[in-house]
Amino acid sequence: MSELTRAFGSTDSLGESDQLVYRLREGDEQAFVEAFHLYKDFIYTLAFKLLNDKTEAMDVTQEVFVTLFRKVGAFRGDSSLKTWLYRVAINQATNRNRWWKRRFQQRTLSLDLSSHNLLAKPTYLKSYAASPAGECYSRELRQALQQSLQRLSFDQRVAVTLRDVEGLTYEEIAELTSANVGTVKSRIARGREKLRRLLRPYRKGLGE
Repeated sequence: MSELTRAFGSTDSLGESDQLVYRLREGDEQAFVEAFHLYKDFIYTLAFKLLNDKTEAMDVTQEVFVTLFRKVGAFRGDSSLKTWLYRVAINQATNRNRWWKRRFQQRTLSLDLSSHNLLAKPTYLKSYAASPAGECYSRELRQALQQSLQRLSFDQRVAVTLRDVEGLTYEEIAELTSANVGTVKSRIARGREKLRRLLRPYRKGLGE
């Protein structure tokens, strides 16, 4: 399953200096600008994968940095600043998901993904790169991956995204979601199994 979930893309962890955090706490406006440019794409991508709506993802991203501006003093440094921002993003996305569920709204799946380059091209499809048919198949697969992710329960979607897209450890995910490690592992296992079933037709396209 890992080769399928990694097709969503991966992010390399970015270290922020203690100096940046110090400047944020001191109210340095330039530090906020730097933090925004450093983390905005990661936060937006996470929010989009959880909510599958560009406008909602933009709103979540905005709220995350408003929270940073207002509450950076509450950041104790027990985790990285990136982890702290991820926790705020997950909380915001969770609240929005609950809001829509209460109103029984059906969100339209957006297939216009290419303009934001949110999904990295699957590495195992490189051999198709020179073929127009291969490029079409690659795009179709990325769309299928995003749609299938939305068919997981929200908790499973969060866990699978944080593990297989963001590369966080089980312990980090447990901390971010306020769940124990066993629950996190169960959500990931169930989420991966459902993705495997949903993507079986596309796996056959890879010769499996």
